[in-house]
Amino acid sequence: MSGEFILVIDDNPVNLKLTRILLLNEGYEVLTAQSAEEALRLLSERRPGAILTDIQLPGIDGLEFTRRVKADPNLRGVAVIAVTAYATPADELQAKEAGCDAFITKPIDTRTLGTVLRGFLKPGGGDAAAGESPSAGIPADELQSLRARFLSEGAEQTRRFLAGLDGRFPAAEAAKAAHNWAGAAGLLGRPAISHMARALEAALAERPLDGAEVREHLNALDRAFSTPE
Repeated sequence: MSGEFILVIDDNPVNLKLTRILLLNEGYEVLTAQSAEEALRLLSERRPGAILTDIQLPGIDGLEFTRRVKADPNLRGVAVIAVTAYATPADELQAKEAGCDAFITKPIDTRTLGTVLRGFLKPGGGDAAAGESPSAGIPADELQSLRARFLSEGAEQTRRFLAGLDGRFPAAEAAKAAHNWAGAAGLLGRPAISHMARALEAALAERPLDGAEVREHLNALDRAFSTPE
């Protein structure tokens, strides 16, 4: 129904804000959390109609969070929808085994999101038009501000990671950043950056780490982040 309460969990502020706007435009009430721990505190006070949770969260990850929700007699009936920017069949299987009721990938498509939610909730304010971009319905000035922040922070981070390649490279931190870039770039209408970030995340998962390949991906992202739209 319009005003149905949905809890969204994502540690990336841009993803969180954009997803909230998309759901508000669908007519739902939305609460957000940047960690599973914060979400569990909110759930002790209110029971949502559905939960959208990123899989890769700091601390308690999305899969462990889902297990805890499904183990709670007061919450086990709440639909938990897993969201991730890097999806494989194994990822989807893990999500299902943890108790997730559905699985969608970033960038979140308004059509996919609406379809999934309507399987668990009464519809909100209406469907997204066919062919709409994920950022459809977001106020232009707010979207522009989010894009500018995303590009500026992305350029700063890539240069810091490039500088670190000659020393103690923070591979785990870079992989997390790439994961976040992949999701946020898609939502913000920068698909090229999203694809580059996915490629970087895949390269960072390889062992042994190929420094030359990682440098190539980071340089490409630096150029993309620094290129005006």
